[in-house]
Amino acid sequence: MPKQLLDDRYAPITSEIGFLECDATTATDAFLEWQRPIQSGGGVHLSRRELVGDFPSKIESLLPLTSVEARRFLFLPTTGDWTAYFDNGWRGTDVFSVVSYLCSTIHCRGIRAVCTPHTMRKTSTGEFGRYGATMLEVYAADSSGRSFLNIRRSISAANDGGRWRFDANGETLDFEQLERYKARQIRERFNPEMLDEYLTALGISFFSQDFYNTAQITYLVSKDGPCAIGLKEYSLDDARASF
Repeated sequence: MPKQLLDDRYAPITSEIGFLECDATTATDAFLEWQRPIQSGGGVHLSRRELVGDFPSKIESLLPLTSVEARRFLFLPTTGDWTAYFDNGWRGTDVFSVVSYLCSTIHCRGIRAVCTPHTMRKTSTGEFGRYGATMLEVYAADSSGRSFLNIRRSISAANDGGRWRFDANGETLDFEQLERYKARQIRERFNPEMLDEYLTALGISFFSQDFYNTAQITYLVSKDGPCAIGLKEYSLDDARASF
């Protein structure tokens, strides 16, 4: 299994990452153009701040994490053609709603990549850990002619409450290893090594800290103003307490 990004010490933030095939400025501008009219109706102002520093410090700019709604959004350049996207949801980044939409407005490809180690275990006081999941979703540059938004391809092997399930839908990608989808163990039909290989074919080094280019400016977008009802804040340790 590939070594988890930043040794997994920033999970759940880094367990699910979005990617847009454009520069960080373009991605941030499109996000603000989309969200500002929506948020202003509820008295919420969106601000943009440029960040410098190393990769961990930029991830930490998302803290505290929040439930109910995300309040901070990070657009981080990479050494490739992609911008990485994170938010401060306490269960991890909600990639789909943001990246799939922005692809259609920017007219670029997008990616949702998930790699969560399966650590769920039973103890005398209950269950602790995380249900494992390895997922890849590829979004097209436009949604025309697609049955569900702009998903071009979706592949996943995930533990759903105690049982592993494999799914593959959409247009097969040229580099896929279709024979491996017949593995006896469901979790091995799409494992982290395969996710790494597929993302590498797309120009993304998901597990490598060096891929996330801290030499370039990163943008942090924040919501200022009223919060969603029931919102709670969590430190990283709080969010990881049940791991």
